[in-house]
Amino acid sequence: MQIAMGIEVETEEDRLARIAKREALVVKKEKEKLVRLGVAIASGVAAVLNYAYQYTHPITSLSLLTEMQKNSEELTVIGKNGRPTVVDFWAPWCENCKASAPTLSAIEAEYKSQVNFVLVNGDLAENWGLIERFGVDAIPHMAMVESDGTIQTALIGPIPKSVLRADLDVLLSNSQIEKKGGAVIEEEKLKLPHMMYDAFRNKPELKKVTFD
Repeated sequence: MQIAMGIEVETEEDRLARIAKREALVVKKEKEKLVRLGVAIASGVAAVLNYAYQYTHPITSLSLLTEMQKNSEELTVIGKNGRPTVVDFWAPWCENCKASAPTLSAIEAEYKSQVNFVLVNGDLAENWGLIERFGVDAIPHMAMVESDGTIQTALIGPIPKSVLRADLDVLLSNSQIEKKGGAVIEEEKLKLPHMMYDAFRNKPELKKVTFD
């Protein structure tokens, strides 16, 4: 009947091939489903492990300061690379230093390409000479240094981002004046909007620092 109607009769070989093809397709789909399930499970496990790690290894203010100290510029860049510098004196036991760490880290990330950031652990005996040179009598002590190495002021205690930005923007403006040169550089420079502590009020000749 099928031959009379022009329908090709399926041979046993064709039938077996068709069944095998269908089974192979089913197997392939099952494998793809397992792969997707595996990826989903792996992603979920990774997320849980990451959360667990962050929970058991939180980024503390002290670890943040330690990391910033590790990556800070060398003192030798002060007054030599055309950039103003922030020199921050801190100590592991200083609660105000820890409270200020996120703010300082955010400001550093914002100005890193334009400003030198140097952190000094005042708790280390090797840095006591620097404490004396910068006139540090309380920490956190943040020395704001012009691009020529002149210490303009020191900001003491926790400082808001707005204050840091205002002073840094003026220091950057003054660094451009320094680059232009001329006979009236000091007259053209702007004063910092936030002047807190002048450690060299009675010894102005010591305001300019340089390190080899």
